[in-house]
Amino acid sequence: MSSIEKTALGAPSIAVSAVGPAAVAVPIAIRTPRTGLRVWLLTVALLLVPIITYWPATFHDYGLRDDYSNLREAHEEPGTVVKFCASHARPIYGLLLQASYGHTGSVQDLQWMRLIAVLLLGTISLISFRSLRAFGWSFNASICFALLVGLVPSAQVIAGWAIGWPYAVAALLAIGGFFAAEGAIAAGIGTHRSLAQWGVALGLMVVSALIYQPSALFYVVPLAAALVAQRRRTLVQSALWGGVHLGFLAISLGTAYLIMTGLYADGVFAKSGRIAFEHQWLEKIAWFLREPLPNALSMFVLNDDNRRDHALYIACAGLVGLILTGGAIAEWRRHGRDRGLIWLAGLLILPVVAFSISMLASERYATYRTIFAMTAVLLIFLVASFETLTESLSAGVRRTLVGAVLVTAMLCAQHHTYALLAMPQGNEWELIVEGARQVHLPERHSDTRPRIFAIASAVADKSTATVYHDEFGSLSSNSEWVPKEMFKRAMHDLHPEMANVDSRYEFAEGTKLPVGQRYDVIIDLHRLRRFYSDN
Repeated sequence: MSSIEKTALGAPSIAVSAVGPAAVAVPIAIRTPRTGLRVWLLTVALLLVPIITYWPATFHDYGLRDDYSNLREAHEEPGTVVKFCASHARPIYGLLLQASYGHTGSVQDLQWMRLIAVLLLGTISLISFRSLRAFGWSFNASICFALLVGLVPSAQVIAGWAIGWPYAVAALLAIGGFFAAEGAIAAGIGTHRSLAQWGVALGLMVVSALIYQPSALFYVVPLAAALVAQRRRTLVQSALWGGVHLGFLAISLGTAYLIMTGLYADGVFAKSGRIAFEHQWLEKIAWFLREPLPNALSMFVLNDDNRRDHALYIACAGLVGLILTGGAIAEWRRHGRDRGLIWLAGLLILPVVAFSISMLASERYATYRTIFAMTAVLLIFLVASFETLTESLSAGVRRTLVGAVLVTAMLCAQHHTYALLAMPQGNEWELIVEGARQVHLPERHSDTRPRIFAIASAVADKSTATVYHDEFGSLSSNSEWVPKEMFKRAMHDLHPEMANVDSRYEFAEGTKLPVGQRYDVIIDLHRLRRFYSDN
């Protein structure tokens, strides 16, 4: 275990980094071991905050569009989920979904997958706190970042989607990859210990990338935290140290890409047409500045397709930008030109690196699930800037400000996951289950089968005022295949003892009820309008 890893666990140490031919001794932190009640209370608090925040959504009865097909395929067509995810270069993600959905018996049981996601977010918060303290961050700044990183909109999506828990696993592996790489740097070039550490780091990063590439970029988050804290490094030393880490990150992601290229070439998996590189770079940069970057900068104010709170969204992004700019100026003035340049370079470069996978991909679909790493990097600089800019205020005022931010973040995260994820999807599931309960199945296969028709929902039937892409406030049943999957899952959950339950009824769907046709049960998903709430 490297010295920095020991520090993160509470042991005293001085980290020594070797970059290039000369070793550069850089004390990261000298800590005395903290034991006893305070450590346990902190650990419990960091784990409990996400649980308390996301509790209403976690244990609400609902699924999302992919949940229904994944449940069916994991039980009836083992391997289909793996093949689909592998076609998008995420085979380990597919294996994790196959395993978890294969052990999930009903839509109600999806709550346990969401609980796992919440616990993993708490673990990210806990490790982040220990890491920042090891780097030399103050207690207040460390706890502030650790709590907020589990509450940002990207974390809300992970907590609210049953399919999202592997995203958090990939982020944790990436954090581990950073510390393993830092240990390799500390061990010195060419030593057996260094080679072993690099091997561990590479393994962690490749696995992380084969789960979910955007989360693998969480490697950049502890890198940003260390860059902010380590003021003893010169400009050249920081550039070399950062260059080694970023070079290793590129090698790791490149290795994962080569592995998938080989698997595609050997015919093990079929490659999706969505895997393509960007060529129109000016347009891509404009898209990045227009959508993903403001989404990350606005922190807890959601973007909205309907632009209802657009003024607040832009104002929040602008305020965060001003605080970040003020932090860079303060760092320059207080610690000199070199530190100012280091801070500014990190602020401008690292968020882009943390979004680099989506920049390289040809798709331009801005989602919160792909900006978790970039948001966390900006949050690192935001917390550090806030601490610097409020140094002249009294401790009481600072605690009040931080407390207000944390409470607001918790309330926003709870509202978004429950009102914009759990409730709308739960409303759809409720209508489907209501229709399924009206179906009287024949006792024998030879008997006449009941006929069911589902009138698909439309965009106008959404039950929330706030909608953002396929994440917050979106509909699942507004598609050609989801209502059928939802109905089959509802029938399975109502009749778990009956094998091949779908063979005992006839199901059809469409945007309108066919003229002249008779159906035993009609499920009108336009009724979702009655659940409308101005959220």
